[in-house]
Amino acid sequence: MQYLRLRAYIALKLTLHRLRQAATTWPRPHDWLLAAGLTLGLGLVIIPLGLRSHFLAPMVANVTWADGLRLAARVLVVPALLEEGFWRVLLLPHPTEIISDRKRWRLGLPILGLFVVMHPLNAMTLYPVAFATFTNPVFLLSAALLGLICTVVYWKSGSLWIVTMMHWLVVTVWLLFLGGYQALRL
Repeated sequence: MQYLRLRAYIALKLTLHRLRQAATTWPRPHDWLLAAGLTLGLGLVIIPLGLRSHFLAPMVANVTWADGLRLAARVLVVPALLEEGFWRVLLLPHPTEIISDRKRWRLGLPILGLFVVMHPLNAMTLYPVAFATFTNPVFLLSAALLGLICTVVYWKSGSLWIVTMMHWLVVTVWLLFLGGYQALRL
């Protein structure tokens, strides 16, 4: 019993350390440049693929400006902040944790796989209207690449805020300008 209490205490301490470090680390200018470059690269890969496969459609969502702003604000919290806080900050080692790059990736890649699989599972359980979208191969590739670049930027920056902004930007652009709003029937 004592052993279990000790393990629980260590897990809680590690969780609080990761949350505190990620929330109080502000990205440096070169972190923002890396994030911008990787996000742009993601767009250069996914947008042509999505347009060619008809997963993406260039269109402005049929919402008022006020509704668009509310949607963008909601996306900032869920999925961006919530998913990044869980999948990157809580589950991955923070850069302040002494761990080899090899071990970092041995932990990170399975978590990335779970991040991708979580989307179809979410559609099967909580959001059935999104099933066709969340099981589309282009969507799954997009989620995998977004998760990968967010992981890299998180490990380089140690900041929750920069990966949250990356996630928010990608999802908001998809919803409001590339057919995501219509696909999810929001």
